[in-house]
Amino acid sequence: MTLLAALLEILSEWRQAFPQQRSWKRAARQALGFLACLGRRTLSRIIWSNGGQQRSWSSEYFLHSRCDWEPQQLFAPILRRGLARCPGRLVGVAIDDTRLRKTGRLIRQAFYQRDPLSPPFHVNLMLGLRFLQASLLVPLYRRAAVSTRAVPIAFEEVSPVKRRNDGPAPSNGGSTGRQSNNTTCRNPL
Repeated sequence: MTLLAALLEILSEWRQAFPQQRSWKRAARQALGFLACLGRRTLSRIIWSNGGQQRSWSSEYFLHSRCDWEPQQLFAPILRRGLARCPGRLVGVAIDDTRLRKTGRLIRQAFYQRDPLSPPFHVNLMLGLRFLQASLLVPLYRRAAVSTRAVPIAFEEVSPVKRRNDGPAPSNGGSTGRQSNNTTCRNPL
């Protein structure tokens, strides 16, 4: 089986994630264009790599804005195939925190966060989105002379971590409610 045939077999299992056949075909075409695209992989470059520069692009964009499908369902066939290669009751999963830079100030989910490339002695901030990626660790070393492979099984946007607010600050000069040792208490009896 060639690599392209294996990819097309996985993409054929995406059909259940989409409400219509044409939406599935569009998503499969964009996935193949993503692999063939050079440089930054924007949707317009993916359309160009598929040879669709002379037709209307609106239907390609509608796949992401109007079509009702759940992106996490696209990982189901990959997860099924990966779990079939994991013998035993326990499986390994690696989780990675990914940050994507954004320049648009109108993106509601974008927030300022610590730049992971900044040195530890000087914190730089970056505007961007935060994602968590989970990968299944497939132990291929049991069958062949190769190392473990990490296969992505989830990619989810996460909101910024908010600090817990314990209520208003104490109004008694920073006291926490306990009496200090240097105050005297009078016994009313």
